[in-house]
Amino acid sequence: MTLGLPDHLVKRALSHALARAAHWFALTCLVASLAAILLLSLSTTSATATATATATTTTTAATLATTPTETLATIVALLLMAAVLIALSLRRTVALTIAYLVTGTVATYLYTITVLGIPALFPSSNVFLVTLPKLALVMIGGAGVSARAGVLWSTTAFVLAEAVTVYAATQTEVPYGADVFTISTYLFLVSVLLLTVFVRREWSVQIALHRAMQTDQTRLLRHELDLRTLALGQDTTLQQLVALARAHPGPLSANLAGSIRDTLQTLRGTDWLTDADALSVEPHGGTDAWLTSAVYAAIERSRDRGLVVEVTGARAALGRLSPASDRELSLAVQQCLVNVILHSGIVAAEVVIESEPSSISLMVMDAGRGFTESETGADRLGLRQAVRRRIERLGGSVSILTRPGAGTSVMLSVPVAIEEPGGHAEPTEQPEQTETPDPERVSQ
Repeated sequence: MTLGLPDHLVKRALSHALARAAHWFALTCLVASLAAILLLSLSTTSATATATATATTTTTAATLATTPTETLATIVALLLMAAVLIALSLRRTVALTIAYLVTGTVATYLYTITVLGIPALFPSSNVFLVTLPKLALVMIGGAGVSARAGVLWSTTAFVLAEAVTVYAATQTEVPYGADVFTISTYLFLVSVLLLTVFVRREWSVQIALHRAMQTDQTRLLRHELDLRTLALGQDTTLQQLVALARAHPGPLSANLAGSIRDTLQTLRGTDWLTDADALSVEPHGGTDAWLTSAVYAAIERSRDRGLVVEVTGARAALGRLSPASDRELSLAVQQCLVNVILHSGIVAAEVVIESEPSSISLMVMDAGRGFTESETGADRLGLRQAVRRRIERLGGSVSILTRPGAGTSVMLSVPVAIEEPGGHAEPTEQPEQTETPDPERVSQ
């Protein structure tokens, strides 16, 4: 019985639902009691008038109806009981619960002695019409804050209702009978309350599991934040330090100064915490997919730092990448080119782009000094954080081919959506000419 709510909200919601249902049932019984007492009062008044018209003795006429004072007192008691019930439904407190027990007991006694005081109308006290206030009184069980308190209140109300019924039956000389209506209602209410007690034993476990899941999600979010922070340091601070170290003495070039300003703005802001899809815009139809890709921008930034980069292959295939994949792939390529500047000992690299039906691969190659990947220090976070983990988060893979003295080749492969048959076919890539680097960029 979770009601479609989180486990930590079920207990309160179920308690309110049971109380509300019990109070509505009790109010319905009280309305029926008021209607019954008014109808019986009218019928006995008519009988009294008929007896007087036929010259019946005064004693006989008196036995045909209860006094108007008793009927009025019963109506007032029922109305007061209904008023306390409404107040109890709005604010469940111990004081109102006790007040409902007191007024309900008095109203039940007056109602029972009034209806049983009509001669030859009810052969026993277990008639349904007589049990209406008792049913309303037993429904106080829904006022309990907990299931155990509800059982206690309901049991107390049941005992009081039966006690005043026995007393009223002895005063009117009507045989007392245990009515099945009150007993079955009491047993049903107590069963529901006890059932919730056993069900709630499982809620503590469910709440613990819910909190454990929240803790695990928080841990994953913190881990993701740590990864983004490490990657940001590689993408910004380290690269700018490399650019400054390689810059010629004298004033900074316009490109380098602008790049440093962009880096400082990135470090001051929080856009890097936002999903890449929210920061990227799909290229408009008719635009050059290569010139609008983030990979092209990353290569241009590396050229601004003095690296000669030769690009070959299916450059237009980068238009098949999603904005998030394009951004992450560009940052990984940028880190590979920074590694060429830092560790290869040369100022030239080659980027080869290949397109497959379900993936796009970029290979960053240099003919530098190379290295042994298993012997890299723990402080070398570039390949591990800014390249490998970044591509793996996209569902791709990274392969590194290198050995000392033989250069380095890094293969980056990311998945792309396969176009459905009949959809827009990818244009066949024509052999592209090797891009000639701008001599002005090399000299920077």
